[in-house]
Amino acid sequence: MSQLSPSPAGSVFTSVSEMIRQASMARAGKQQMRVPLGRWFQLELLVLIILAALWTIESRLAGYSALVGGLIFVIPNAYFAHRAYRFQGARQMHLAVGNLFRAESIKLALTAVFFAAVFILMEPVHVPALLFTFAVMVVTGSVLRWLIRPQPRR
Repeated sequence: MSQLSPSPAGSVFTSVSEMIRQASMARAGKQQMRVPLGRWFQLELLVLIILAALWTIESRLAGYSALVGGLIFVIPNAYFAHRAYRFQGARQMHLAVGNLFRAESIKLALTAVFFAAVFILMEPVHVPALLFTFAVMVVTGSVLRWLIRPQPRR
């Protein structure tokens, strides 16, 4: 069982009320799910580092381009996850849905801006490494979200 600890506002009563709410949800069979964002991003960054290292075997430019291509996927995706999973619970569903659409729009815009910036500002670019790594990261992200399911909150 978890210990009572003060909330950021300093009130023990919010912690107690939170524990009561979680206990009542567990009794009703309605546990809230925790999305494992940290685990997803750790694995995405691991795949990115491995791909960049493999492209570095061909050349340093290819390795650097692969790293940039992966970051073009990871950074907007991290922004999306941060914005999309801010609100949870049925009472905040209208906020969550609105946030989801806004976050997805901004994620797509960031991806486009990053690609444009790379092709405009990076003088030598190894395009196959950049695009291949981006494509692999898109597939990896989809597979990770399918394999690593949300966990019930404790």
